[in-house]
Amino acid sequence: MSMERTLTFVGGGSAKFWEVRQDGAELHIRYGRLGAAGQTQVKSFGSAAVATAAADKLVADKLRKGYTEDETASSSQGNSSSQGNSSPQAASPVGSPVAAGSVEDEDRLTLPPAWLRVLHPRRGGVRVSVKRPDASAPEKLAAELDKRRKVLADTVAKCPDPELASAGAAYLAGEPAGTPLGAAVVAKAVAASLPWAEREMLSLFAETWLTERGPVFAAVAVTELASLDHVHAAGTWTIRQLADGEASDRWYGWASAQEIDARVRAALAAASDAEYAEVVAALAVSREGGLHHRVAASYLAPTETGWVTADCAEVSQNLPALAFRLIAAISTPEHAELIMDQMLGYYMGDSFALPATVVDGMGEAAVPLLAVWVDHAYGADCRRRLLDVLADLPYDTAMRAILDRIDQKYSQPAFLRAASRFPRRAMRMLAESGGKVVDLLLRAHVAAHPDLVDEVLASLGDGAAAERINKIVTAGTVAAAPPEALPEVLVSPPWTRPRKTRKVVVVNGLACTDEPALGWAPGEQDNWRSPRAGEGSWDRSWRRSWEDVARQIAKGKNGSWSDEIALFVAGPEELAAPLIEKWRPGDLYGAGDWMPRVVARFGPAALPLVLDSARRAPSSVAASLLPFAAPEVAVLMADWLARLKSVRATALAWLHRHPGAAARALIPAALGRPGVARRRAEQALAALVAGGHRDTVAEAAAGYGPAAEAAIADLLVADPLEALPAKMPVLPE
Repeated sequence: MSMERTLTFVGGGSAKFWEVRQDGAELHIRYGRLGAAGQTQVKSFGSAAVATAAADKLVADKLRKGYTEDETASSSQGNSSSQGNSSPQAASPVGSPVAAGSVEDEDRLTLPPAWLRVLHPRRGGVRVSVKRPDASAPEKLAAELDKRRKVLADTVAKCPDPELASAGAAYLAGEPAGTPLGAAVVAKAVAASLPWAEREMLSLFAETWLTERGPVFAAVAVTELASLDHVHAAGTWTIRQLADGEASDRWYGWASAQEIDARVRAALAAASDAEYAEVVAALAVSREGGLHHRVAASYLAPTETGWVTADCAEVSQNLPALAFRLIAAISTPEHAELIMDQMLGYYMGDSFALPATVVDGMGEAAVPLLAVWVDHAYGADCRRRLLDVLADLPYDTAMRAILDRIDQKYSQPAFLRAASRFPRRAMRMLAESGGKVVDLLLRAHVAAHPDLVDEVLASLGDGAAAERINKIVTAGTVAAAPPEALPEVLVSPPWTRPRKTRKVVVVNGLACTDEPALGWAPGEQDNWRSPRAGEGSWDRSWRRSWEDVARQIAKGKNGSWSDEIALFVAGPEELAAPLIEKWRPGDLYGAGDWMPRVVARFGPAALPLVLDSARRAPSSVAASLLPFAAPEVAVLMADWLARLKSVRATALAWLHRHPGAAARALIPAALGRPGVARRRAEQALAALVAGGHRDTVAEAAAGYGPAAEAAIADLLVADPLEALPAKMPVLPE
C-alpha cells in the first residue's frame, strides 16, 4: 500500500511544509521550510493498517494546527480522518517556495487554527480534521437511554401525532426497522429533558446513527429532527411536528440539536463520492417533507447551491426565524442578500464558527456580510471577534472595512493586527485614506517598515497617496527642546532627587458600621424593570414549571440556568422572593441584561446575589451595583478602580454617586496596615477628592476621631508624584 499526503502552512512569519508517504508498514516523513529540501525521518509499525492509522493521526494533528492539505502534491486520499474530495485553499506546492512576509503571502488566505477547530466543514472547502464515527457510541447511548427509559417512553407515548408516537416507540425499543423519524423523536425527547451542561451527550445520537445505520440514515434523521418541537403541557413534555410557517420558540432545544447536526455534516464532508451522492439523493426526497426538512438538507449538503438559493428565498419570505440555520450553507452574495436582514444579532460573533464557515464558503465575498455583523455585534467580545476575522483576511475589502470604522471602538487593535500580517497592504491603504487616526497610523507604520517604502511607492505611482508617504520619509528630525522649555517634572523626575519619605500613619480599630442602602435616581427603577429589545427570553420558563424551578433552587441543585433567571425576572413573587437571598446562578451569561431587572424587582434583598455575581463577572454585573451604598460595594469599587480597566468608569460613577458612603467605608482601609487594600483605598479616596468631594472625605474622616481626621488630611495634601515604589525598577539600556 502506498499513500502520500502533503500539507503546508503559511502565516504568522512562517512558510513550511510537512509530508508523509506510506510504504507498507513504514512512514517516510519530510518537513521544513517551503522551497528547502527539509529533514526526513522514517517510522516503522507492526502492520500497514497500524501505519495508516498513525498517518491519519499525524495529519489530523497538523490540520488542527492550521496546515492545509495540498492535493496537487498528494498521490492519493487518506480515509475519513480528513475530508474526502475537498479542495483546500490555494496552497503552494513544496517546490514553489513562498517566503513568509512576501507579496504572495499577503494575498494568501490561511484560516487560523482557532477557526479550523470550530467551523462547519463543507465539501470542497478547507480541509479539516474529521474523526471517524465512534464505534463505542451505540453502547454508550443505550446506557443513557436506559437511565431515562420510563420518562422517554411516557414522552413518546403522549405525542399527539400517532405516527410520531409509533416511530419513536419502535426506535426506543431497538427494533431493527426503526426509522430516521423514530430516531429523531427519541433524540428530541432526550433534548427536552437534558440540562444544558450535558448537551454534548446528544452527539452520541449522531455517532450511533453513523456507526450502525450509515450516513444516509443519519442525514435523513437530522432533517426529521429539524421538523420537531417539544412542548410542555399538563406537567409533562411531548413532541410535535412543526408546520411550514411555524418556528419553535424554544431556542434551547434547537441549539442542543446543533451537536447532532454539526457532527453529521462533518461526516458527510469526509464521505466518499459514492456515499455523498447517495446522501444527496436521500435528502432530495426528504426535502419534500416541508420547509424545516429543506433547510436542514441545505445545511447538510451546501454543495447543492440550487437548494440553498431556493431555501434562502423561501425562508426570507415565509419564516425569517429559520435564516440562522442557513448561514452555514450560503456560498454566494446572492444567498447572503436574501437572508441578510434576518442574520443580525449577537450569535454571529458568539464564536468563530459561523464567521469562519462563511469565509470558507464565500471567500472575499463574505466581507460585506462580516462588516454588517460588526456593526450589529452584541457586546464587546462579539465585535472584537468579528473585527479579528476581518483582520485575518488577505483582501483590500477586508482592510477597508476596518479602516472605515477606524474611529470606532476595538477597530484600531484589529487594524494593527491586520497591518502586522499584511504590511504592504496596510501601508498602501493607509496612504490612500485620510483622517487624524489614519495619519498617525501611517506615520508609525512607515517608521516600522522602512524596507517596504520603495516597493509600496512603486505600486502607488504618482499621486496624493505616494506624496503622503514621501512627506513622512523626507520629514526632518524634530529638534530636541532645551531643558528650560520642559516641565520641571521631566527635567528633574521625582525618583532622581532626594525626597522625604512620608510617614505611614496607621490608625487601628476603625470599622465602618453603615448599613446597606439603596438609592434610585429619578425613573431609574422603572427603567431597569422594563425589558430592553430582544430580552423577552428572560420572561418565562422554557422547560419547566415555576414550581419545579423554585423547588430545585430550594434544594440547592443546579437546574436550567435560563429557567432560574426567568423565575427571578418574571416568576411568581411568592416563589421567587423567599429564594432571592439564597440563589447563586451557575451561569452569568447575559447578566448585564437580566441582573438590573432582578435588582429593580427585589431591591436590597438582591444585594448578596449581586455582590457574589459581581465578584465572578465584574464587567457584566458591576453596573447593577450602582444604586447600592454599602461598605462591601465600596471595597469592590476601589479594587476595580485600581485593577480593571473594563469597569473603571463604573467604579468612578459609583464613587461620585455615593461619596459619603464611599469615604466612610474606605477610610478604615486607607489608615490600616500597609498593603494592597490600603493602597487601593487611598487611590479611591484620591479619586473622590479629584472629583470635587474633598469636604465630604474630610467630614467622613472627622467621624472617626481626631487621629483619623489628621491622618486623612495629611494623606490628601501629599503630592501624588512622591508616591513612588520603595525600589525603583532599573531602566533598560
